[in-house]
Amino acid sequence: MLLQHVRQFIWFYLPFLLWMIFGGLAFLLFSQETLFYVVNSRHSLLADRIMTVLSAYGRGDCISIVLCSLILVPALRTKFYILSAALFGILTSVPIYYLKLIFAHPRPISVFGLDKVHTVTWLENLHNNSFPSGHTLGAFGFFLFLCFWIPKKQQIWGAFFFCLALGVGVSRLYLGQHFFKDIYFGSIFGVVISTGIYLVCKHFIASKHYD
Repeated sequence: MLLQHVRQFIWFYLPFLLWMIFGGLAFLLFSQETLFYVVNSRHSLLADRIMTVLSAYGRGDCISIVLCSLILVPALRTKFYILSAALFGILTSVPIYYLKLIFAHPRPISVFGLDKVHTVTWLENLHNNSFPSGHTLGAFGFFLFLCFWIPKKQQIWGAFFFCLALGVGVSRLYLGQHFFKDIYFGSIFGVVISTGIYLVCKHFIASKHYD
């Protein structure tokens, strides 16, 4: 069932697999400081704006608004979608909260100092609870979740959604909010949670003949 599921949404899962491989190699070969500054040290006014917008796609409130708005689409007014969307909202926010409390990792500003980290004036500079990146977890889970409802003939959009999800992760480095390890593992958590929710709900709905 899982293999069939991955094949169906290969346009997202394949680039995600490549990200896991190359991101994992980067994680093993380079220090967190190097991986952070290779992104954070390259900035401009235009990039500041673009990265701020990208980062917003990983916010819980933005994700919730989109998921609720999609109920207006007639094809998504099903118990399958409503149940899975509700579970997604719950099961992405709860793990983030507790994982951050358990690990309690400091953020780049606390480690390197505010004067050595590029930030933007219109966003709050956070100092604690860095791991994992909630924005990245939310973005990867959210954009993969959107793929599940795209018609089969338009699944190529999954590659675009992956790029948006990865862009959210990169934006968290650029904005000085997270380390590479935060976004790398955040992306994995997001995909695992989203995949699990969809498969469980699909099995439940099919067994109950609710759809």
